[in-house]
Amino acid sequence: MGLAILQERRDFRLLWMAQLITFIGDGIFTTAMLWWLIQKTGSGTIVGFIMSVSFLPAILIGPFAGTLADRLPAKVLLIGADLFRAVLIVFFAWLAQQDALAVKHLFVLCGLLATAGVFHSPTTLTVIPRVVPPDRLDEAMALHTIVRDISKLVGPSIGGLIIARWSVVEAFASHAGCLVFSACCVGLMTIGEREGGETREGVFEQLWAGLRYVRSQSVLLQVLVGFGALNLFVVPIIVLLPLSVAKVFHLGSFELGLSEGALAFGSVVTGLLFPQMFGEVRTSVLLVRIVGFSGLLFLLFAVNPVFGLFLAMLFLLGGCFTGVNVAVLTLFQRAVAPEMKGRFFALVEVVCYALFPIALAGAGSLSDAIGVPWCYGICGVGTLVLTWRFARIRGLSSIDAAEGG
Repeated sequence: MGLAILQERRDFRLLWMAQLITFIGDGIFTTAMLWWLIQKTGSGTIVGFIMSVSFLPAILIGPFAGTLADRLPAKVLLIGADLFRAVLIVFFAWLAQQDALAVKHLFVLCGLLATAGVFHSPTTLTVIPRVVPPDRLDEAMALHTIVRDISKLVGPSIGGLIIARWSVVEAFASHAGCLVFSACCVGLMTIGEREGGETREGVFEQLWAGLRYVRSQSVLLQVLVGFGALNLFVVPIIVLLPLSVAKVFHLGSFELGLSEGALAFGSVVTGLLFPQMFGEVRTSVLLVRIVGFSGLLFLLFAVNPVFGLFLAMLFLLGGCFTGVNVAVLTLFQRAVAPEMKGRFFALVEVVCYALFPIALAGAGSLSDAIGVPWCYGICGVGTLVLTWRFARIRGLSSIDAAEGG
């Protein structure tokens, strides 16, 4: 089972625990923040604007965060980001306790939290190859991929219980505690030296060097563009899923929870069983097959299956999402030069997050104009076209045998 690497690799276990507890805390905080906003304003527009703030830092400063991830010690960035966010949360928890918290404060808080969080992902991805052996990289990436889904199953529920029993103040404080725990886990790690040595280049010189590197790597660039484009067709499930429950099946919030849970549960199960399910399949082949299967699932959604089948298909789609993420991230880990990983993975986030608002807004508008089933059909066709494109990338299979730039 994929959990074996957690038992065998102490530093990876500490890193994974830090991620898991952090994301659970994020779920607690998000639930508390949304509940406070709804109770205070009742405005869906304000909720949407505040949630969108979380995407902006990744788009605007992501490349610089990746450059710093290639320059500074990983512990400094990870612990610093955690403690900075913990202090912020404690301050805003105090404002809430004093009944002085206002909507404008949450705009600032979400922006600052997201800014600090931007440094976490690229830094974590530079650390993973330094704490696991190359032949266990796919297992590590599988567990890294599902940690958010596990937290989605746990974090919001804990947040709801804390709010029901106490208040949003205690929920905010719990998030701060999770961040401190994460910082302690990272502090206990022993992280190997970064390959490639130190550099005397300035931040901007390194940033441009990273962009030139990506442009010079044809296969990596094609996979990156394809992975970004894939978001246009798979991210809409965030909007289409609740619309399906409400408008297609005419069901309620309980069934919506079941649907969200089926998607997340499929992702978690696939991540845990990834070595057993796909250990013998070449990563490049796995990528093409799973993207293609995802496209077929979207086309099946378009024919309005019964709700039970809908749940089963969501479970499979969640597994596909994990499979695609693991395949792409493993290919990147093998092919990207060690000294470029921070910048490269930051660029991955920029490309993906920049398309999130477009995909979500487009899905919402199209569902009103042509209906939810047709939107699923468009997603299916687009995903199958990208399957064909991935299959035609020359040199993709050569990455399977690589262990680094």
